[in-house]
Amino acid sequence: MIVSGLEFNYPPLGIVHVTVRYNSRHISARWREGKVYLNVPYGVSEEEVMKALASFVPKLMDKRPKILYYDGQVLEFEGLTITIKHQSHSPRQIIAQAHLPHSVIEVGSEMDFNNSDVAQSVSKMMCRIAQRLAANILLPRARELAHSVGKTPVGWTISNGHRVLGRCGSDGVIALSYVLVFLPQQLRDYVIFHELAHLSEMNHSARFHELCNQYCGGRESALIADLHKYQWPIYK
Repeated sequence: MIVSGLEFNYPPLGIVHVTVRYNSRHISARWREGKVYLNVPYGVSEEEVMKALASFVPKLMDKRPKILYYDGQVLEFEGLTITIKHQSHSPRQIIAQAHLPHSVIEVGSEMDFNNSDVAQSVSKMMCRIAQRLAANILLPRARELAHSVGKTPVGWTISNGHRVLGRCGSDGVIALSYVLVFLPQQLRDYVIFHELAHLSEMNHSARFHELCNQYCGGRESALIADLHKYQWPIYK
């Protein structure tokens, strides 16, 4: 019987985490925080699980997060630079300093950047920095773009979602995810324009896309494609 919460090493994917779901009908897999999370219906045999996992390998390898942190690394984003480096005064701890325009993540000298747990901890520190600084980085530009297309949202907020990058509520308040900090400016702008278009069209109709495309200078399709293939510098 497959046990929920089981983790095992499966080359070349690495660690696979199994979750048994009573309401699932199919086996599915996705990356999260550097691991493969495998959702398995109750009652499926180990043989069936391993056969399904083997069939998932090509697609999973194609989508495998390409995240590598190292000593002396400098990650540059619009409005923010993050330097990652070793420190020896707290050799088993990771310390972060969130400041604009330059933040620092210091990784203890006894910690190995190649260790997946260390990499995930660095990623979480990057997210904490972005959460703290996102309003100052994102909102001035958002207001500028709103003015450029003649739109006035009721308000702006920063959200904590990883997968939902933006949301326009029926009350006219637009929420932008803090992870937009890690996007290049043109993709940040696309997400903002997308939500601004929702102030006029609260759906994804042809009229919505026509308006969004107009805001994006005729580049909506190209920007969507770039966003889909973007390699995030965090575990998302």
